[in-house]
Amino acid sequence: MTRIDIINTLIKKNNYKSYLEIGIQSGKCFNQIECENKIGVDPDLNVDTTYNLTSDDFFRTRKEFRFDIIFIDGLHTAEQVEKDILNSLNVLNEGGVIICHDMLPINEESQLVPRQTKCWMGDCWKAFVKLRYEREDLYMYTVDTDCGCGIIYKGFQKKIDKLVDNYADFEKNKQYLMNIRSVEQFLHSL
Repeated sequence: MTRIDIINTLIKKNNYKSYLEIGIQSGKCFNQIECENKIGVDPDLNVDTTYNLTSDDFFRTRKEFRFDIIFIDGLHTAEQVEKDILNSLNVLNEGGVIICHDMLPINEESQLVPRQTKCWMGDCWKAFVKLRYEREDLYMYTVDTDCGCGIIYKGFQKKIDKLVDNYADFEKNKQYLMNIRSVEQFLHSL
């Protein structure tokens, strides 16, 4: 199951009508999403998208939009991913969901910032861990597929008891920190 499958499954299951994708790149994901209203945001002027803006500029200037489902796959740094999640929560419809890509880096090098490898996930996981540590008003878990797809709903979760920001500790504790679920567990929970 890929991120595209997860997004389309959630859209179909919940009858979602509005989709936002942050970070379009080639359009591979965006073009395969089956949703009535789709908006893409990417600052690269060479990318064919709805808005050629940074996600910060989009959220600051396009306050009229609300979304059922939001996919975050933009700038792969903890700081930006946290901003994107917090901004997304402000425009998320009741019962909506946020999906964050690249939450389970394949190795330490793939998560280093600045980027040092071709296959790069960045340190996005740090934003997810921080929100699991700070926020009880969210329900968060990570589906163990396609480099890790973090799922965020407004709801309730027991906060994790430690904040980890180095890869060695993350690797030792990632099941707990990221609340990892298999694809089968994800599908069964729908």
